[in-house]
Amino acid sequence: MKALFIKDLGLMKGQKQFFAVVLIMMTVFLSAYTDYSFVIAYITVMFGIMTLSTISYDDQDNGLGYLFALPVSRRDYVKEKYLFSFATTIPGTILVTVFALVVSRIRKIDFCIEEWVMMVTISLLIVVVTLVLMIPIHLKFGAERSRLALMILFGGGTLTIYAAVKLCDALGIDYISALDRLADMSPAVTLTGLALICTVLLGISYRCSIMFIEAREF
Repeated sequence: MKALFIKDLGLMKGQKQFFAVVLIMMTVFLSAYTDYSFVIAYITVMFGIMTLSTISYDDQDNGLGYLFALPVSRRDYVKEKYLFSFATTIPGTILVTVFALVVSRIRKIDFCIEEWVMMVTISLLIVVVTLVLMIPIHLKFGAERSRLALMILFGGGTLTIYAAVKLCDALGIDYISALDRLADMSPAVTLTGLALICTVLLGISYRCSIMFIEAREF
């Protein structure tokens, strides 16, 4: 697995333009705005989805077929992708958060530590949900067909939510009150619940990724 980490780090070193764009955007946003929640969330997600670009690079020109001809197991490959996503996301989140704190001090912008912790936590949860969906899809369909699969998935999800809302209205179910009760819960309880849900989804996603990659033929 160490060799897979070195390979992916080498791929990241070749994306200098990506990091330059991230740095420019971060500088512009932090200089122009006083609310840094969007900046932290956006940059965190960008660092998180870098793992998907390594899967796309691996899949080019039947690269995965060559990779699995080496002494690399498919399970180790999947495990490395999930670990690599956290190994890039967490340092990236710390970097942008520290940078935002320094800029806020220089610009004399007041901030609440609890709100910043909430922002960082929610940003990491967004990354987890994104990777939970996208890593299995990339491994199942490949880099090209995964775009179509994602469009179908999000389109189907939107239609499902719309149908659920209409069904609740037809049956007289007051879902607004339930949402209001969830919104009134304390942040600690809400984040704990979301973290548990993300952990379960991460486990399901990991198992699906292993199943998909083992079923593919190269």
